[in-house]
Order: sequence, then C-alpha cells, then structure tokens
Amino acid sequence: MKSTITFILAGLTAIVSSCGPKLVPFTAEVEYETGLSKEQLKHVQFYNSAPIVLFREVNNNTTQVIRGDIKMHNGKQLEQIVIPPNTPGVVINSNPERLGVSFEKGTDRYLVFGRNPNRANAYTILAKDWKNSLGTVQYDGKDFKINTESASTYLIVNIKRMKDLKTSSRTAKGREVGKL
Repeated sequence: MKSTITFILAGLTAIVSSCGPKLVPFTAEVEYETGLSKEQLKHVQFYNSAPIVLFREVNNNTTQVIRGDIKMHNGKQLEQIVIPPNTPGVVINSNPERLGVSFEKGTDRYLVFGRNPNRANAYTILAKDWKNSLGTVQYDGKDFKINTESASTYLIVNIKRMKDLKTSSRTAKGREVGKL
C-alpha cells in the first residue's frame, strides 16, 4: 500500500512539473536558434539558475546603506545583496556575446553575463578580475565581490514562451541609382 501511494505521488509530481514552464539555460545555441535581435532580447524574461550573492566592505563613512543588508564579518561591515534563484530579470543592454541583465530597478543595478565555453556556452556572470576565488563585478556603480559559486550561475529562459514570440521579417531588394 505504501509503495502504491509513493507511486501515485511520483506520478502526480511528474504531471504537475510537466505543466509548468520549461526553463532551459540560455546558451549560444538557443540564441542562434531563436535569432533574436538586440531589441527582442529586451522582451525576453530571463531568470537566474542559482542564488547570486554580492558583497563589499563598507567603511564607517558610508554606513547609510538604504538597501541590502549590512553585516559584520571579522569586525568589518559588509553590504550584501542576495538575488535568490529564479528571480526574474530583463536585458537592459547587450553587445555581441554579452548581456547586461537587471534583477531590480535602478540604472546601474545589473550584472553582465557572457558565453562560457566551460558551461556549454551558457551565459554566466562575468567578473572584471579574479583573486583568491573572488571575482569583482560592477553593480549599482560600486565594486562588489562575488564567489565562484555565484559566478557559476547562468541565465535560464522559458523556451516555450520564446518559441511563441512572433517575429516579422523581410528581405531588402536593393536600390538602384537614379530610381526612387
């Protein structure tokens, strides 16, 4: 009887999970297959695959932090920003192979993601530099540290919604000199 109930619960779980969105890593392949323009990327809902934790040391002169947490670590104050997994984000700027994705309102509150060949070309967080397993990223106009676990976070998208996106296309026929 117990195994029957377990089997039924497993079946229900499979049915419920199959009804939800199909979130997949946003990779170079997905980007190529969808053929989305820079403007269309701004209309795609992105999510982060895992928690992202940004932190920086706050000196005593800058303790009026309005958002985020201030924590003490070894007698030092730290400002910490946590972006939980599956937080919705939007592309606010892009260039070839890089996306600036914002998970909260604010002009400079975004992280830069880029293709990572070690992660099947999924878009992961890019740091400016690395020292002792800590990367430095720019966020909200300030330098924050990020650990390797947060840096391995990649962007995910609802592939069904991306396939539902309608794209109109036309081919230019060219212009000849002297003809309007």
